[in-house]
Amino acid sequence: MYKIKFNDVTLISNKKKFQQNNTIFFFYGIGCCSDDFIFLFKSLRKKKYQLLIPELPGHNCDFNKSKFSLNHFTKNIFLLIKKNNMKGVTFFSHSVGGIIPILLAKKYLKKGLFKKFINYEGNLTDYDTLTVTKKTSLYKRSEFNEKFKKLINLCESSDNKALKKWSKSLKKTSSDAFYNISGEAVLLTKSLKLLNFFRIFFSKKIYLYGSKSKLYFSEFLFGSIRYKLYDCGHFGFYENSEKFGVFFNKLLIERNI
Repeated sequence: MYKIKFNDVTLISNKKKFQQNNTIFFFYGIGCCSDDFIFLFKSLRKKKYQLLIPELPGHNCDFNKSKFSLNHFTKNIFLLIKKNNMKGVTFFSHSVGGIIPILLAKKYLKKGLFKKFINYEGNLTDYDTLTVTKKTSLYKRSEFNEKFKKLINLCESSDNKALKKWSKSLKKTSSDAFYNISGEAVLLTKSLKLLNFFRIFFSKKIYLYGSKSKLYFSEFLFGSIRYKLYDCGHFGFYENSEKFGVFFNKLLIERNI
């Protein structure tokens, strides 16, 4: 694996240099980090692919960012794609990371550049933010540091395997970044604009969700194929990395969309 810098974005890659074709961007959710997905590099079956995992601002011990912003981060991803003349890009996103390909499409990129968008419980509506990000945005900034420490402690002491693993990455996340990105996610999902854009703009898309997750939406609302990750919830990569790796490879070559 290689660490590549572009502007103020750090990316983990299976290749030393950026390539034009067969590129996969993996955007993880808030509080996670690239360390959580090292297994994907090992499970990647087709060597032609370049897998890029950008670190979200203020994540994985990178606390020196002045702009803990999804919009700023998205612009840098666009500039990276443009500078390297990337084509036919596949996007795989989780949770808050699901917002990023939509921002890229709305603001910067033409439809033909997108090969496929695989969305694992990405934030598309206000409902998707209820568990953590919306609660975070309700706190005053001055009181959030203590609340963030409590969140880490609760996850660390939890009997839930996924939350316990998440706590390790939360410890490597800036509370400022967590707070700012949560606020952005809540604002961006207030209306149905993200969901509608996901439905209409992306012709080749898959919605992935865990069987243990509590999702109340109609299957037809997403306008896409839906796959269920059995015996997993919102953090399938923590709960069963082997199964998640198999699904990851399967969805990359899925043609029935």
